[in-house]
Amino acid sequence: MNANDFVDVEHLLAEITATVNDTDYKKGFPKGWYISRIQDALQELSIDTFWLTAIFDYEIPENFQIPIPPNTFNLREIYAYQGSLCNPVKTQVVYWKRLFDNRYDGQGYTARVKDDGSNGADIFQPNQRTYTRNLQGYYGPKYYYNIEDGLLMLSKDCQAFPYVRLKFNMMGNSIGDKPIVPRFFERAVVDYVKTKFYDAMKSRDPRLYRPLWVDAKGDLEDLTNGSWNKAKKRIKAMDTSAKSSMEEYISNMYHK
Repeated sequence: MNANDFVDVEHLLAEITATVNDTDYKKGFPKGWYISRIQDALQELSIDTFWLTAIFDYEIPENFQIPIPPNTFNLREIYAYQGSLCNPVKTQVVYWKRLFDNRYDGQGYTARVKDDGSNGADIFQPNQRTYTRNLQGYYGPKYYYNIEDGLLMLSKDCQAFPYVRLKFNMMGNSIGDKPIVPRFFERAVVDYVKTKFYDAMKSRDPRLYRPLWVDAKGDLEDLTNGSWNKAKKRIKAMDTSAKSSMEEYISNMYHK
């Protein structure tokens, strides 16, 4: 994966503004508006195709709480690990635990099922139960998390590991960053921005711009030849090696 597999934003701007006859940005839409629409297109494609992933590494904080990174969705994987930051050696999968909430200081918590058995047996954590005549007890470390209100919360037993790695799907670039546009998304992005331009312009002059908006919308959304569906098919058709290389290339840009 190298720079030749991506399209320069200036190239996209030149093509888009030439298509809509606004190369001098005098129709009321500054350069930043076009870049924002390119970002919107990538965000929509990311949500539709799950094509973009990124890895985030953190030291596990004392309160076991990590804000969800901006511009991310769909937590795919989570590992606590030893070694050094961004260099895992010994790793441990961290599992999702329903209704777990350790706000506010991370020490106490509520959950439908408690580690000490006070709320009943934890059927999701195997080999964690032992029974005596009068008491149901629990043993062994338990590594789990939950996400609520943009906050990822880890169980206290995760403190056995100094670091945690999160892998998310991304929604494109952060606001203000130059978009990273894979070449196979180029046509879809151009048609998306073109459609948004004519959609905005038709409120000024419906007779002139509504037919252009209809045509642009067809170029984008036609089920057979529309550029949006073609982009989705292309990302699904990528072989595993190529897709992994692309994800690694882009993930390095977001790696923390």
